[in-house]
Amino acid sequence: MTSPYLFVYGTLKSDACNPNANNLHQNAQLLGSAKWQGALYLVRNYPGAVRSTNGSEHVLGEIWKLNDPETLLISLDEYEECAPRSPKPHEYIRSLEPVHFGVEIVNAWVYIYNLDIDNLKKIESGKFINENQILIRRENEDIRR
Repeated sequence: MTSPYLFVYGTLKSDACNPNANNLHQNAQLLGSAKWQGALYLVRNYPGAVRSTNGSEHVLGEIWKLNDPETLLISLDEYEECAPRSPKPHEYIRSLEPVHFGVEIVNAWVYIYNLDIDNLKKIESGKFINENQILIRRENEDIRR
């Protein structure tokens, strides 16, 4: 199963200013605000969302319709460190998930955090505020994307 829809909740949202966000914004259409049943954590200065069985927990973000999903998802997989050549274990996995978009539920791609969350701070509001446009990835590696 495939989908042209992508749910974003962090450094790819419409207020983000980095080359990967710009690539998404130029090759997709913002449909609006959405939410996904999950919990949100602060990884470093970027978020990671995980599935939750608690029906009151939601990650707040946006739904985008991708113009060319196959091509764009390849570059986004590299950005989210879940491409075949990304370090293992992969930091995220891309999964097709039910996302609430207004009164509808659409199947959209979601990048789900795939590493240990035990020592991460939970973002109780479910909404990530993009305060810093420089990403600091694993091993304190400064990656400007």
